[in-house]
Amino acid sequence: MPNSFIATVLRKFGVVTVDSEEHLESRSGAGIHAVRTADGQSAYLKLTPVAQGPDALAAARRELLFYQRLAPTAPVLSPKLLLSADTDDGLAMLLTATGNPLPATAWTPGMWATLGHELASLHSMPLPADTSWARPDALRQAMVYPDLPTIEAFWAPTLPLLAEIVARRTELEQRMEALPPVFVHGDCHTDNITHSGESLILLDWQVSGSGRPSSDLAFLNVRAVPAGVTAPPELLDAYLSGSPHDRRALEFASLAEELAVFVFQWPPFAAYNNPTGIDRVRQRTRDLSERWFDARNGAGGNR
Repeated sequence: MPNSFIATVLRKFGVVTVDSEEHLESRSGAGIHAVRTADGQSAYLKLTPVAQGPDALAAARRELLFYQRLAPTAPVLSPKLLLSADTDDGLAMLLTATGNPLPATAWTPGMWATLGHELASLHSMPLPADTSWARPDALRQAMVYPDLPTIEAFWAPTLPLLAEIVARRTELEQRMEALPPVFVHGDCHTDNITHSGESLILLDWQVSGSGRPSSDLAFLNVRAVPAGVTAPPELLDAYLSGSPHDRRALEFASLAEELAVFVFQWPPFAAYNNPTGIDRVRQRTRDLSERWFDARNGAGGNR
């Protein structure tokens, strides 16, 4: 990221950078810098330079729109937007500091239950009438136009049912789409959630918008499985206590979504994981595939 862009934004917002041992780089490519305001308030500066390309800028503008229009009345906590600037060099947002993240391995059943309640509240908010909230759906794109060489190279040696999953991907998609659309976070995982006392604060709203309720629930597992974690029953129990969805329909949709993400989207990300994490993903996906075919054949298996 050009130093001139950072320097210009620091001067414009009147903030200074501070040393931080936290990991401050989002998966979207936006640079995140710990800063302090003129009155001593801790904050974060999130910068998306034009060099990241039009897709990254579009995602950053979607997040800015969320903070400006939806966050003030949304039923979940998120960082407060202090300042923003959309310039020829890129987009910048100054956001309040909001607590500390915890790795998935440190989450307690009570924390998962709290998240279940929060997601049920988020998914219950009215969908915005603005068509700009019809979010991009990378999973659906990957299923319509699967990268078969990459998928087969990664999965064929260890996933016996791969060919049938690929052949029946339209059925998987139909099951994922069985529930009505809701407003979703879109990138829901433990690294995008901070803890402040008993409260959870959801970060990184770049792909928020209208989507499947199963997408937020399933992606929690997708990101946690390499660390040896899956969400406990408390998450879904709490979610359903505040949601009108039928349990079996939601379980089946989430099962289909998680399996689809691992099969059609995950292989390129294997390179970012260690051998143990990859083995965990392989085992989880075999288990999901067996449960999927058991469930669709009426044998149950949604656990």
